[in-house]
Amino acid sequence: MGLDYHLQNAFIAFITPPGVFVLLFFAAALYVKKYKKFFLVTALVFYALSTYFVGNILVKPIETPYNVPLVEEKVDGVVVLGGGHYPGSANLSVGEGSFKRLVYSIMLSKKYDLPLIFAGANEELKAARSTIRELNHTLDLNLSNHSNNRIEDHFSIIYTKNSVNTIQNAMRSIDFFKSANIENPKIYLVTSATHMKRAKAVFEDFEFTVIPAATDFRTRSDSCYCFYYPSIEGLALSYHAMHEALGAFRDYIKRFL
Repeated sequence: MGLDYHLQNAFIAFITPPGVFVLLFFAAALYVKKYKKFFLVTALVFYALSTYFVGNILVKPIETPYNVPLVEEKVDGVVVLGGGHYPGSANLSVGEGSFKRLVYSIMLSKKYDLPLIFAGANEELKAARSTIRELNHTLDLNLSNHSNNRIEDHFSIIYTKNSVNTIQNAMRSIDFFKSANIENPKIYLVTSATHMKRAKAVFEDFEFTVIPAATDFRTRSDSCYCFYYPSIEGLALSYHAMHEALGAFRDYIKRFL
């Protein structure tokens, strides 16, 4: 690719959000009489956080421990955590990350003939049911084996009651195992790699033995000029890193409340 191609991409990156906001902050730093340092620092920080290069650096340490082949062990089931949904979608209404979680959890549950528990908020549960019906109907995946809300010793799909955060996900999930007289259940826990460290700690607090089964990886091992352009993707990576840090702090505080 020639220099013109990269210059065109850089130009587009800086005239569209979030790049245009970086330019506005720099312009403010040049022309305002007061708060020049504030606008300059804001521009530099916002630029850095909106690049894939910085986002990659922030997220990679979170993901790397779980970007490994699955440890195959005898477990009692698979628990997958909801990851958002898109209300009003004509099809596949689970969120982008949630779709990867759902598909991977089904792969594991079918491969090892294990019960699958989907833990999430009410709307995520509805979206998961709808998406599974679509996959089953279109691809003939034989996913219609839904249990009557109890742990089975074979592939089955169970949905928790409404659980709006990771702590509630674990709380609702453990109830199913306790009702089946399974103490200290060992599970494959499926969630996004950025979320796995926090989710694993929370589930272990509820007496689960957790085998991480991470998916929805967001970092990359390659590099290119585009990593240094401001972009929504770069800003999203930085957001995920800060979101997990704040989420871990919130969960830590909640354990003592």
